[in-house]
Amino acid sequence: MIDLKPYYDAVNATEAEVQRIASELDALFRLETDEARSQALAKQAELDEALQKHDEAAATYERMQKVNRPNEIAKNFVPVSTTQVEIIEGGQPTVIKRQKYNELSLVNRAKFIKSGGTVED
Repeated sequence: MIDLKPYYDAVNATEAEVQRIASELDALFRLETDEARSQALAKQAELDEALQKHDEAAATYERMQKVNRPNEIAKNFVPVSTTQVEIIEGGQPTVIKRQKYNELSLVNRAKFIKSGGTVED
């Protein structure tokens, strides 16, 4: 899997730069002087460039997210094993005869069935 943190950090860094420039632009506009407004208009090009960088960083992050997630059904498929499980000595058998099953207590019958055991006649 690809580590997405550097890409996400780049998005956050460009967003912070956009916010910084927008804040400066807002402060200049609020001064309400002709000189401040001309400075603010000059900063608009800087804001446009920062917005473009942010859009590029966000697009790269989204592409990397898409590449990182499995999108094919076969990748998500987990095959079921057809191999028989060996009975460990002293362990519970997986198949028992009906007569032995009837000799078990109700509690042990329930445990046997819940653990995947089967009864044969």
